[in-house]
Amino acid sequence: MRPFVAVMVVALVFVGACAQAGEARLGGDAGLGEIDAPACVPRSEICNDLDDDCDGKIDETFDMKGESCGAGIGACAATGMYTCDASGGLACSAVSGVAAGELCDGIDNDCDGRVDEDYAIGTACDGPDADTCKDGMIVCDGLVSTRCTDDDSTHPEICDGIDNDCDGAVDEGFSLGMACDGPDADACNEGVIACDGAGGTMCTDNTGDNVEKCNGVDDDCMNGVDDGFPVGQPCSVGLGACARSGALVCNGAQTGVVCSAVPGAPSPETCGNGIDEDCTGADAICPPNDLPSGAIDISGGGTFTVDLSAAHDDNWAPTTPQLDCGNQGGRDVFYQFTLPAAEVVYFDTFGSNYDSVVRIFAGACTALGATLACGDDACGGTRSQGALQLAAGTYCLVVDQFSSTTTAGMTTLTFRRGGRTGLPLPAASGTVTGTTTGKTNQSIAGCEPNTSQPDVGYFFLTCPTTTVKVSANTCTGTAFDTILYLRTGNATTADVACSDDVTGCGNNLQSRITNAPLALGANLQWLIIDGFGLTGNGPYSISYAIQ
Repeated sequence: MRPFVAVMVVALVFVGACAQAGEARLGGDAGLGEIDAPACVPRSEICNDLDDDCDGKIDETFDMKGESCGAGIGACAATGMYTCDASGGLACSAVSGVAAGELCDGIDNDCDGRVDEDYAIGTACDGPDADTCKDGMIVCDGLVSTRCTDDDSTHPEICDGIDNDCDGAVDEGFSLGMACDGPDADACNEGVIACDGAGGTMCTDNTGDNVEKCNGVDDDCMNGVDDGFPVGQPCSVGLGACARSGALVCNGAQTGVVCSAVPGAPSPETCGNGIDEDCTGADAICPPNDLPSGAIDISGGGTFTVDLSAAHDDNWAPTTPQLDCGNQGGRDVFYQFTLPAAEVVYFDTFGSNYDSVVRIFAGACTALGATLACGDDACGGTRSQGALQLAAGTYCLVVDQFSSTTTAGMTTLTFRRGGRTGLPLPAASGTVTGTTTGKTNQSIAGCEPNTSQPDVGYFFLTCPTTTVKVSANTCTGTAFDTILYLRTGNATTADVACSDDVTGCGNNLQSRITNAPLALGANLQWLIIDGFGLTGNGPYSISYAIQ
């Protein structure tokens, strides 16, 4: 135990580096005795485990003395404490370890302040899958190797606007934006491929069915342009001379086809030539009296109807030009009649539907003689009317179109025989004179049967839808006993009016007809002067008015 006591004594006696021998002691125990020490000389405190500044404290300015400290980093790190060094300062007693090669172990083996820096630990990486997505990181796999924590599951690319498989392209493989056809009956790409919101694709085409039309376009986008329509096939239009060939083309409504050809324009038909000029589908049949050799016999009189629209133009040039009343004319038909004795004949074409001209020629129609009459534009219209006295013989009557440009041709010819000879009244009113002496007795008055004397007949014409009144008298200028009578059509018919021995008219043996109405319509009218008894003939004077 003594050595321990001795040490303690020394420590207590020498409190500071400046203590002097003989100075006051640290304790008052008499048993210890007094120790004299040299006097303390203060100086700057340094770290030397002494009280250099004689303040009773040792190394008090070095607060960290005795605290723990370290040296080196990583695997080189060592621990110690701060102690006084030879220079009077503090120093860490720890000594750094020796650096080694860096390993992949989470330790800074090479003591450079970095851990596993040679192994890119923590870097994103892609595992052994089919995508290129870095879904893992590099970690140590032993001390000198690494591995990627990404498993082998693959991120497939889906259609969602994201690069799911991390290859730098978005929605690749889905053909987005390409034209496509929706769920309709046509094959037209009227939409584009787009994402459907569920990772797949859809076509944006939501239009209805495009139906194929005939318009030069493949409307339904299948089977070609205008499929189902026979476009381009040969066709023809029109009949006869109007027939034209072409090809089928689309119609204006785009619903079918029509022929591209345009039919020719029809021209007036000429019958019997084997050509369908009016394009009705057949050559017209000629009227029976189209040619002179087929002239219809009208000797008995009557109304005769025939269509000369397709007849030939055989007769226009008159044999006596001064009697012609038309131009070169158009199509014509032929009639023939025979008179056994001299007689007045009447004709009209009021029932026809074209501008007509009627010519009467001497002789048969196959051997025309002189032009004897020409009738045109009667009663304020373009139809024909006329009457003339002809000698016994055969005659040809030709009904002609006034112009070669006329296309209509329904002919209605009325032909009447007058039943006697006669003279035309020169005007609608006036006076005619003559004598019955030497004439023939051709009729008997209805109001006086004793009229076997010679008579003279005057004729005039009336128009369709017209009623006229006739006044006539022999009151002056006539000496013999006269009878006046009116007849219509054939002069052998009954009287329309008859007058004999009118009081106050001449010697009271003369005749007077006043405002006698004639039947309505177109006809031949007669005013006949006759004589009474055995001596009733001679010179006469007839005053008349037709209103």
